[in-house]
Amino acid sequence: MELYNKRVRLTQKVHKALLRTERTSKVRGSASLYESGATAVEFALILPLLLVLIIGLIDFGRMGFVQVSVTAASREGARYSSLYSSGVGSTQALSDFVQTSAPAAARVAQLDGAGVLTVVVTQCSATQTSENTSVAASTNFKWLLPVGLISIISPGSTWVQDFTITSTGTMRCMN
Repeated sequence: MELYNKRVRLTQKVHKALLRTERTSKVRGSASLYESGATAVEFALILPLLLVLIIGLIDFGRMGFVQVSVTAASREGARYSSLYSSGVGSTQALSDFVQTSAPAAARVAQLDGAGVLTVVVTQCSATQTSENTSVAASTNFKWLLPVGLISIISPGSTWVQDFTITSTGTMRCMN
C-alpha cells in the first residue's frame, strides 16, 4: 500500500509539472506574437548597416584587385621598355602593351566596359647609358557605396568622388 501511494503521488507530481509546462508554453506562444514586431524593427535597423558593410567589403576588394593589376601592368611596361628600348617604335606600342597587361583593371574599376587605363611613358634614349625608364598607369575608380553620404557628413571631402588609382614602374635601361 505504501508503494502504491508513492506511485500515485509521483504521477500526480508529473501531471502537475506537465500542466505547468503546458500553461507556460501557451503564454510564451502568445508573447512571441508580440515579440515578432520587435524582431522586425531590429532587423530594419540592422539591415542598412549590414548592407553598407557588405558593399564596402566588395568595393575594397575591387580596389585591391585594381591596384595590384595596375601595379603589375606598369612594372611590365617598364620592364618591356628597359629591355627593348631600341625596339619600341613608339610610346603608343608601349601603351598598348601596358593596356593588354591589365585588360580587366579599368573595366573593374569603372564597372563598365568603357574603362580606360591611362599610360604615361618616359622612354630610354639611345645615346645615354645608365638611365631609367618609367611607366605610369592610372585609372579612375567608381564606388558602389553611396559615397555622396560622406560628402554630406564631411562637405570638404572631394577625394571620394574623384578617386584615381595610380602606379609607376621604374627600371634601368639595358642599352
